Amino acid sequence: MKYRSRHHSTLSPVADEGFTLLEVLVALTLFSFILIMLYGSLYSTGRSWQASEVQAQGNDDKRLILSFIRRQIEQVAPVLQVDEKENRLLFKGDQAALQFVSNLPAHHAGRGLHFLNLVLIRNELVLKYLPLTRDKAMFERDIFIDAKEASLLKDIEMIDITYFGRDEPDTEPNWRTVWDNPTRLPELIRLQIIEDDRNKWPELIIAPRAQIVKGQPQFVLYTEEENTDV
Repeated sequence: MKYRSRHHSTLSPVADEGFTLLEVLVALTLFSFILIMLYGSLYSTGRSWQASEVQAQGNDDKRLILSFIRRQIEQVAPVLQVDEKENRLLFKGDQAALQFVSNLPAHHAGRGLHFLNLVLIRNELVLKYLPLTRDKAMFERDIFIDAKEASLLKDIEMIDITYFGRDEPDTEPNWRTVWDNPTRLPELIRLQIIEDDRNKWPELIIAPRAQIVKGQPQFVLYTEEENTDV
C-alpha cells in the first residue's frame, strides 16, 4: 500500500533585501534639504545673536559717552575772567558748540580745571581741551587751535544744544539757542545728538551743579597784567 503524505512543503522565493538606486537618491535629496534648512536656521540665529551683541555694545558705548558728557557739564565751574577791559564768565554756547570750564578726569588730561569746547567737526563730535591759564585771549577764535582733543562720536549728523535760564535774578527764565550772558550760567542745558533722521540719541537735560549759588561766579581768573594768583 502506498501512503500519501498529507503535508506538502511549499517553497516560496525569498524577497531581495536593500534599497533601489532611486530610493537612495530620494533619501539623499531629502537629507540635503534638511541640512540646508538646519544650516540656514543656525546661520540666521548666529547673525541675529551677533547683531544683538553689536547693538548692546553700541548702547553701552552711548551710555558711557552720554554719562561722560553729563558729568562734565554738571561740573561746570563758574570762572570769572577779570582784565582791564571787561569781566566775563568763561562760559558761552550756541546750538552747535559749547565752551565751558570743568575738571577733566586725572587719567585723561591731568589734574586741574580745563577750558573745554564741545563741538561737531565734520560729522564727528569732538571735545577740545586746554589747561585754564591767565590768558586774556581765552575767548579768541583760535584759542583751541593748539588744544588737545578727544573724539567722542563719529557719523553724527548734528547736535542741538539749547539753554534755559534768566538774564537777571528778577526776570523770567526761558529756553534759548544761544547763551552769551557774561555773568550768569544757564539753569539747564539740553543736548540732543542726531545720527540721522531715524536715529536720535536720548535727550540730555543737565543742571549745572554750580546753580546751588544761582549761577554766580565762584572762581576769579585774573589776567597776567593783574599779577594776582588764581
